[in-house]
Amino acid sequence: MQISPQTTDVLATELSGTARPTGVRYKVLGFLFALAALTYLDRLAISAAAPFIIQEFDLTPVQMGYIFSAFTLTYALFEIPTGWLGDRYGTRRTLTRIVLWWSAFTALTAAARGF
Repeated sequence: MQISPQTTDVLATELSGTARPTGVRYKVLGFLFALAALTYLDRLAISAAAPFIIQEFDLTPVQMGYIFSAFTLTYALFEIPTGWLGDRYGTRRTLTRIVLWWSAFTALTAAARGF
């Protein structure tokens, strides 16, 4: 098998780190920023709704603390499995599924009032 001079030049450029960067990193950065903003808004929403939740369900501040802890514990418990899924199926597919499921469960939260 022969390697052409152009191929060796491309490989040498990529290995030396002097390859021209693409715009993909800005798309990834924008996507990650949007996900971070979404998760921040979710935490902000539950904090803003806390007084109403306490009043509606007659909870003590300690019980509301358990609810907040449940959110944090869920984040912690799913870090390793999510990393595994990202390695196994790719980050784009994994993040897309996470956002879709998260959005569905957030939308279903309003339906929980009748239960």
